[in-house]
Amino acid sequence: MPSLIRSFPVPHYLPNAHNGVPGTIIDIDAAAVVKPRPRSVFNRRSADYSIKSYKSHKSSKSSSQESLTPAPATLNLQIESPPIVCYGASNESSGALLSGMLWLTVDPWECEFDSLKLTFQSVVSTKKPVVVGCPDCTSKTTDLQTWDFVTSAHSFSHGLHNYPFSYLVPGNLPASTDSQLGTIKYQLLARGTTVAGVPVQFTQEVKVARSLLDRNDRNSLRVFPPTNLAATLTLPPVIHRGGSFPIEMRLEGIVSRTSLTRWRLRKATWRIEERSRMVSPACKLHAHKIGGEGKGVKYEDIKILATEEYKSGWKTDYSNADGKIEFEFCAGIPAYTAATDDVDNGAGLAVSHNLVLELIVGEEYCPRNSKLVTQTGSARVLRMQFNMATTARSGMGISWEDECPPRYDDVPGSPPTYQAFESATQPVDELEISRGSMESA
Repeated sequence: MPSLIRSFPVPHYLPNAHNGVPGTIIDIDAAAVVKPRPRSVFNRRSADYSIKSYKSHKSSKSSSQESLTPAPATLNLQIESPPIVCYGASNESSGALLSGMLWLTVDPWECEFDSLKLTFQSVVSTKKPVVVGCPDCTSKTTDLQTWDFVTSAHSFSHGLHNYPFSYLVPGNLPASTDSQLGTIKYQLLARGTTVAGVPVQFTQEVKVARSLLDRNDRNSLRVFPPTNLAATLTLPPVIHRGGSFPIEMRLEGIVSRTSLTRWRLRKATWRIEERSRMVSPACKLHAHKIGGEGKGVKYEDIKILATEEYKSGWKTDYSNADGKIEFEFCAGIPAYTAATDDVDNGAGLAVSHNLVLELIVGEEYCPRNSKLVTQTGSARVLRMQFNMATTARSGMGISWEDECPPRYDDVPGSPPTYQAFESATQPVDELEISRGSMESA
């Protein structure tokens, strides 16, 4: 009975280590044949794949070795001053102090640098550039201050090297902002270059805030012609994100004695809007898309941060001559809302906040000596809008100029000096002799 088991030639991978060239796929049973057989398509593709995989493995290994090569030195920044807060309006603020230390860590025994400098920069970016993907159309970087620590070739030994720096941040700079149309941020950029041309760089973001000190409440008056209605509101001068503030409203002129009519408040609604405006300029390469250099595309956006509606809660008084309605309520910006502070930047980004108050009043007919009140069907919407300054909380901080001692120019005149006083005194020897004579007596 014939055997059902048959043997087939199985291809095997025989590596050849000569000069690092990988082997090919051959047939072991046919290896004794002197006449070479042409490789099949499968074998040719397998050989090509093995060579490609070997080359890719070799290139990835070399790149990983290059990436693991340590840098000759590292840079780091340490901010020693308190958080940068400019107190007061942009045209009144004296700015804030920024001070710190730049640390240079040299890993080898010795390293030589050609240059080492620190730059305080302002970066204004737009989220709607003229050309998407163009870095020059997206952001604009301005150098505000530069410290040149090393300007020529200088050798550093192994260890830590520090360089102190200080800067008075101008009070007219806009605060750090991240709105829906653009961003404003500040950063410290430390850059160094070795003699061999190896760059060393470190960047740290610096947050700049603005705070307006609390002042007296402001009173606003709004009239609504052709009616006699007039609204008086008491508002805080500054509001803050994540907090609420009280509002007092008084509506007068709700009674008309001549026409025997009066107004009744039906509904009151308030909302806080954030208005953003951004002018996106174009770089020199893409300036032709918007009509030439010096032009930009203007974008505007309105976002509602908070809103609330009331249908009761006010006091109505028809007893006096004109009548009045008094209403007190609280408004605010919730902490979970992505809101920003007020910004008015000349570079193109501006953010403001408005409080919009809407009152719906209905007219009623009330004849004299009668309790019968009839609605006339006439109604009006009284809309008021107030600009609300929104900044960070001032807290316990004060301006830098109030913390520092007075300068030499501010030191007042010194107190008067002591006048020389001459008196007749006896010498010490004569005094001792007179004292001895008195004791003997």
